[in-house]
Amino acid sequence: MKKYFILLIFSLCQSLAFPRSGDGAQSIKIKIMASVFPLMEFAGAVAGEKGEVNLLLPPGAGVHTWQPRASDIVRLSSVDLFIYGGAGLEPWLPDLLKSISSKNLKILAVAEFLPLEKSNEAGKEAIDPHVWLDFELDQMIVSRIAETLSEIDPSHASVYRAGAAAYNKKLKNLDEHFSVSFSHCRQKTILLGGHAAFGYLARRYNLEQLSLYGLSPDAEPTPSRLMDIIQWAKKRNIKAVYMEANTSAKMAKVLAKEIQAELLVLNPGANLNKKEWTAGLTFIDIMEENLKNLKKGLICD
Repeated sequence: MKKYFILLIFSLCQSLAFPRSGDGAQSIKIKIMASVFPLMEFAGAVAGEKGEVNLLLPPGAGVHTWQPRASDIVRLSSVDLFIYGGAGLEPWLPDLLKSISSKNLKILAVAEFLPLEKSNEAGKEAIDPHVWLDFELDQMIVSRIAETLSEIDPSHASVYRAGAAAYNKKLKNLDEHFSVSFSHCRQKTILLGGHAAFGYLARRYNLEQLSLYGLSPDAEPTPSRLMDIIQWAKKRNIKAVYMEANTSAKMAKVLAKEIQAELLVLNPGANLNKKEWTAGLTFIDIMEENLKNLKKGLICD
């Protein structure tokens, strides 16, 4: 605790020494931090040159399992706006936010203003936090980011509105591309050899998501669950099993081998690995690659 306290004092001193965009320093950009990659990209598109946008997670870290360090408290204490998913996406976040004493920090939780999908897991209601996989909801997020930045920095509200409009046009085009692509598919079920991260995408395009285990990536499928899915897939002549990018493919490989199906990759896009960061991969790029694999696995004309 003593170490945390010293770091927090240091971050507050930095805030006093270097005024923020709202303190009269016109050349200082609004500092924005996001918990997951899609939210970072959305914020960057809206803020443009008026913002300095960073991701809280390091490359390759899993949003469900990452654990922040004392230095992350300092980083988060120095920003103007923090955007996160909520609904249990970042289980480590409540404790982290308790350690932040900055009065200048504005927080935007997207789960608080979006319609969330719910499911029943082991007799308990669970909320799906992977909202960015519905591109219509993404447009709502982008618009809310523009509103929030306009409240922080009213003098550049027109810049933020223009940035939001331009990116929302990209999201609308992406949504239409997905919709047209899934209009003629022989299969309608996305069979996942991992956790149920693609519920919003499946719902948006009238598809079905079937996963070995639920919303928690730390869960393990029971033998009976695995056998039930194998039998179900064989009866329906399922041709593809999807594994989640940047995670273990062990169970997905087992399932694909049992039903003699092709193993394909889907990327939920919560974070990028180092190679993807270096390549400059965007959220749109990731979703377009997902579409290619979905069309292949679902046998779409």
